[in-house]
Amino acid sequence: MKATALGVALACLALPATGADRDSVNALLADNQCRDCDLAGAELAGADLRDAYLTYAVFDGANLEGADLRDAFMPFAQFSGARMRGILFDRTNARDTVFAGADLRAASMVGVALPRATLTEADLGGADLSGAFLEGANFGNARLVGAVLREADLTGARLTGADLSEADLTGAVTQAAGFSGAVFCRTVMPDGTLRSDGCP
Repeated sequence: MKATALGVALACLALPATGADRDSVNALLADNQCRDCDLAGAELAGADLRDAYLTYAVFDGANLEGADLRDAFMPFAQFSGARMRGILFDRTNARDTVFAGADLRAASMVGVALPRATLTEADLGGADLSGAFLEGANFGNARLVGAVLREADLTGARLTGADLSEADLTGAVTQAAGFSGAVFCRTVMPDGTLRSDGCP
């Protein structure tokens, strides 16, 4: 077991029950995989979960701040309401995953694959989604203030009511994407022009 993971595991054992299955938490930290397991409310801040296999895992309400999930495989996982500020998600495969209401501020999500993911009302302020594959993703009412979406593929994505103030969409693919009610304030558009018609 990695030293970082061991420290997190011991910390979890010392905490009162949070709703997460402790056996699942310990198995995840020891084996770097946890398919179909319940990790809702788990305390995993700073955990090293690179290359983890987490298909259908449930992390609703979990604390994953600063965790490292680069190159992880987690389609159909659930992170509703999870605390994920500063998380590392580079190149992770998270298709059809639910991040509704999650805190993803300052997350590094370079090259992440999130096709058909649900990110409604999620906070992605300052997140870096450069080169991300976001086809069909739902960002309804999400906060994307200052987010970097350079070269991201937003084909068919839904950004209804999303706040894109100061976001950078340079080179992004937005074919068939929906921006109804989205806020544009000092937003760099795909063609490099600045759009500010939504500023207060």
